[in-house]
Amino acid sequence: MLNVSKGNMYQFITHTWNPIKGKCSHDCSYCYMKQIAPEANAPRMAEYEFDTKLGNGNFIFIGSSTDMFASNISSEWITRVLDYCKQEYDAGRRNAFLLQTKNPKRFLEFINHPITKRCVFGTTIETNRFYPEIMRNAPRIEERVEAMEEMANLGFATMVTAEPLMQFDLEPMLEYINRCQAKKVNIGRNSCRSIVLPEPTKEEVKQLIYELKDITKVEVKNNAKVWLA
Repeated sequence: MLNVSKGNMYQFITHTWNPIKGKCSHDCSYCYMKQIAPEANAPRMAEYEFDTKLGNGNFIFIGSSTDMFASNISSEWITRVLDYCKQEYDAGRRNAFLLQTKNPKRFLEFINHPITKRCVFGTTIETNRFYPEIMRNAPRIEERVEAMEEMANLGFATMVTAEPLMQFDLEPMLEYINRCQAKKVNIGRNSCRSIVLPEPTKEEVKQLIYELKDITKVEVKNNAKVWLA
């Protein structure tokens, strides 16, 4: 099902589409899907999703409800999803796509797929620090940055989401984001308020945004604007 973007989604995204469903293996403590589907099972391919017409002129976030590029998702599944997007494109439904993951080294497996020319590649850099009790099974930030840097150097469009933004060190945080060569940086706050995270101060967030605006476009989600008040 093609879902109209709503709630706390990125402003540029018009729709979401989730052909791969189930529990994400990264198991981040703050994941909003744990609130929506706490009893989610192992990942599965939803065959009925391949009857979905993706429309025309949309910007679609593929895999908004589970990380499609997590290490336990098969390459065959990912290829099938990308193939379907290309099939739709060839049928005259000219959409753009956001692919976002905390395991962006897997992007490199698919750089020769023709639909990647229509994709923006994103990752999460919620801090420069390592919080094992929060990030759990997700790849380390440095690993994410290395892969995104390689994608950018290959000419692919990249973006970074700093959501949920946690306590950070300004200079290392800026360096990580700058290395990703992100065309856009999203700033977002923890939307699962029952989970307490180590959040930065208003002053720290304002300084980060001020510095980022020198190197890229910054979008602050509504849930983070309390930091700017």
